Amino acid sequence: MMTIPVRRFLCAVLLCALLTAFSVLPARAQEEGGFVLLKDLNAPVTAVDVLGGSSPVTVVATQNAGIYSASGTGTVFRKIPAQLDLMRITSILALAADRWLIGTDGDGLWLVRDGGASIEQVRTLDCSRVARIVRDPTATSGLYLASLCTGLHYSADGGVTWKSVGRGVTSFLITDVLCASAGRVVVATQDAGVFLSSDGGATYRKSACPITKAGALAWNASSDTVYAAQVRSAYESGAMAIAVSRDGGAHWASMPSPGAITALTVLPSGALVAGTADRGLMRWDTAAASWRETAQGAGMTSVTAMAVRDGTLVTGGTGGEVYRADLDGPVAAVSPSSLDLGTIPSNQRRSAVLTIVSLGKGTLNWRIESVPGYMTATPQTGAATPATVTFSVEGDGLGKGPYQSVVKVVTNGGDMVVPVRFAIAEPAPVVIGLTVGSTAAAVGDSAVVLEAPPYIDKPSGRTMVPVRFIAEAFGATVTWDAPTRRVFVDQKATVAHRAVLMVMTVGKKQATVNGKAITLDVAPAITAGRTFVPLRVISETLGAAVEWNAAQRSIAITYMP
Repeated sequence: MMTIPVRRFLCAVLLCALLTAFSVLPARAQEEGGFVLLKDLNAPVTAVDVLGGSSPVTVVATQNAGIYSASGTGTVFRKIPAQLDLMRITSILALAADRWLIGTDGDGLWLVRDGGASIEQVRTLDCSRVARIVRDPTATSGLYLASLCTGLHYSADGGVTWKSVGRGVTSFLITDVLCASAGRVVVATQDAGVFLSSDGGATYRKSACPITKAGALAWNASSDTVYAAQVRSAYESGAMAIAVSRDGGAHWASMPSPGAITALTVLPSGALVAGTADRGLMRWDTAAASWRETAQGAGMTSVTAMAVRDGTLVTGGTGGEVYRADLDGPVAAVSPSSLDLGTIPSNQRRSAVLTIVSLGKGTLNWRIESVPGYMTATPQTGAATPATVTFSVEGDGLGKGPYQSVVKVVTNGGDMVVPVRFAIAEPAPVVIGLTVGSTAAAVGDSAVVLEAPPYIDKPSGRTMVPVRFIAEAFGATVTWDAPTRRVFVDQKATVAHRAVLMVMTVGKKQATVNGKAITLDVAPAITAGRTFVPLRVISETLGAAVEWNAAQRSIAITYMP
């Protein structure tokens, strides 16, 4: 019979074995779509690659902590033998599930076979400093290699043998290579800018890209747009420059920087994303012409390496976090990452808009949860993207002081938590700014774009304004009755104002205010599909003061709600 001490010893051995076996399991993983934390390797990630198909594999290199791989779509990572552990790995290219090329800064190029069982240096490459290894989409076994000591190299046999190429590139410090359509190849250099080839890489000429220290390239095939970015090195800090060419590299323009750029790519959806050391994954919002934080709901705070292939995005971070997103399904992203409604006077209402997009394919179903009682969210559910949700707060009834809360965006492409903050202050008037002939307007501190600009009625000299914008800025409700061509402006009673019901008819000067007949200087009119009314009449009827600046043709309307 087994004694108790022996049992305890065997149990301890079994427990240690289980802990060792599961030590490579992910710290946290999500069952839903979107960004999934695969593994925390506890060391900065320096390079990643992913291979799909029938035998998927994810390969991750870390700084002084080795190379790891995960087979299939699983989250269990296996460390390969330690031969490459102390080398500075800069690039990984998975040629097959068990055959990878590993580029290093200082120790040349290495070929890993059988998932790490065989590791040998590639002696045919005259280069010790590899920056990037890139596939040639025009040749089955073609590869480009960006070298930081001997320039550009090419292999026609899958990395077995290499030759120097790049006639016309005036730098040996090559940082990235991009194979675009129609035989065009783009080369980034560390000291001489960006070079272009239109003959399949045979010859190159210098482009007009404004970035001299180019470190990363990306290409949007659908729009033939090329991006180039300065990449953060270990010796640099702060925002890195980025430029765009919308004609395949012929002409360039500068773009706003997302921060300390470490990687750049265009997703299959056409979205431009940048990995940054200080803000995680950033997405370029074309409509807003600004960068938006992405994957903040998954906890991604830094990206030091990134790879997109076969419908999969993999990123690695400063702390060793490895994330994966299946781009063949919905992948949710929201912007901004937090909502700040600012200071809200207790007699006013403030709103902020959250945009929901999908970086992947398929329908993104979403709903808004955990909305506090003092806030409204409209709409609360949806499927079409991009979608906008308006969050509003009424200052009336809330005590003065700061407020903080969170709302949750629940989707089939990952969930996100969005912080919300604002403060309630003393009552204050609303100031509305308009300019004749301009669609740019302002309500308090918020900029507004009108659907049609104010104009001056020439016979009367009166300023005409879109009734819906003015009335709703005062907190009134506007109703249009098409059969009678009448406009109803309904303002509820407040502490500062009586209730007002104003009824006007398009084309007629006769109107009523709370049932009493009045005569307008100018009849309401429909212009550009919008109903316009005399500014001074409607403003003063609703209790506002109007100031006209003739020199600037601007209008200031002050209203105390």
